[in-house]
Amino acid sequence: MKLKYSIAHGWTTNDAAGEDRGRQFGDGLFETIRLNGRGEAPLWALHLRRLARGLKALRFSDSAVATVFSALDSLSHPQVSTACKLIVTRGVTERGYAFSNDLEPVITITYFDAAALISKSMSVGLSDIMLSSQRALAGHKHLNRLEQVLARAAFEKEWDEAIMLSQTGLVVEGCMTNVFVKLDDEWHTPELNECGIDGVVRQWLLSQNTKVQVRAVSLEELRHAEAAVVTNSLIGVRSMGQFEGKLLDISPESREWQTAYQELFI
Repeated sequence: MKLKYSIAHGWTTNDAAGEDRGRQFGDGLFETIRLNGRGEAPLWALHLRRLARGLKALRFSDSAVATVFSALDSLSHPQVSTACKLIVTRGVTERGYAFSNDLEPVITITYFDAAALISKSMSVGLSDIMLSSQRALAGHKHLNRLEQVLARAAFEKEWDEAIMLSQTGLVVEGCMTNVFVKLDDEWHTPELNECGIDGVVRQWLLSQNTKVQVRAVSLEELRHAEAAVVTNSLIGVRSMGQFEGKLLDISPESREWQTAYQELFI
């Protein structure tokens, strides 16, 4: 017997067999996708490519992957929404970490209106939550996000974002964003070999700017940066106006990148 609690009804019997593995174990992936309001997702191909890599990393069966992409091939976005969240979990099982390869994945997509893209700079702090190292999961947007939940809960009032470090103290990303740092007139973005999410806007910017270096970035380098930007699908490209209270320049590159991203959604 399984009981379920709600404020309205208290404890009631729930006889549904099994439980979604995304709910049980975080066994799945998600994509947050910006739309242009005409049923189009300009970076859809990058989202699908990352999803495919994630499904492979989580060892989804070939049949499950085929089901996911067949479902997405048949999908038409509504022409009124400006964003959606796609969640794919391995499926429903009762107990235990083990799973069979014949599970049918659970695929859901929720549409919503994202905030308008703006150019305002952001105030960024330093999170005291450090990211766990796990090469098998690095780069993938899996459903295990407790580190980000804890980091977001500890934001100070004036922060728009917070930088998260690796276990060795290197800059990895923001709580909700990827990071690009300008040092000695050159741009760098942290490598994601041990942890972090390989964001779609990060991928897009790297494809557009081949001189950006992907390498380890130290906290001291960020503290002495000339400029920095943070990126994700919903906010696009935003300048880091200040980090830990220190003012940073708004670079011409960040303005160019902001404009280029915004033009994708016109």
